[in-house]
Amino acid sequence: MGAAQLRALAHPLRLQLLHLLHTDGPSTASQLARRVGESRSSISYHLRALHRAGMLEEAEAPNRRERWWQRIPEGPMIPNSVPPDASESERLELQAAHAQLEGIFVDRDAKAMQRWAEIRYDLPLDWQDTQWISSMRIWGSVDQIREFVATVVDLAEPLTKPSGDAGSASPALHFVFRVLPQELPDDGA
Repeated sequence: MGAAQLRALAHPLRLQLLHLLHTDGPSTASQLARRVGESRSSISYHLRALHRAGMLEEAEAPNRRERWWQRIPEGPMIPNSVPPDASESERLELQAAHAQLEGIFVDRDAKAMQRWAEIRYDLPLDWQDTQWISSMRIWGSVDQIREFVATVVDLAEPLTKPSGDAGSASPALHFVFRVLPQELPDDGA
């Protein structure tokens, strides 16, 4: 993913639209506008930007009156690194886009933490006991850490969409997972 694609993604509303298209499936700009409380024209603008960046595609429309959108099947993978052969301007753009995206995610996490604090003791006891907040140091090789991250993501994937059961008591939960190196490796690699 290049700087232009990363910049296209580094917008809270665009991230929200991608999330809705992932969880709810194909939608029109009008449907999404109602869901997020924005104007149809604003949503159309952001959908077109995501489409130009290769993150959305047109979905089969049940009628010809409106344009339907869906996420690309594999979903966008946000790179964490800057290629060593990137020009100085590309490097700066990627670093700025990374910082903007990470700021959006951290802000979203803070809002989720605040919301949980507001409702925590109003939840049924079994739901209060589902929360888990902790941090720990882990050590591993690059391959071990990549495998660990992939395993956690694979375990979470089935839970990333609401269940279709009408009687299901499955409220939305905010899942935060971070693996952040805290020191440089001894060998410089």
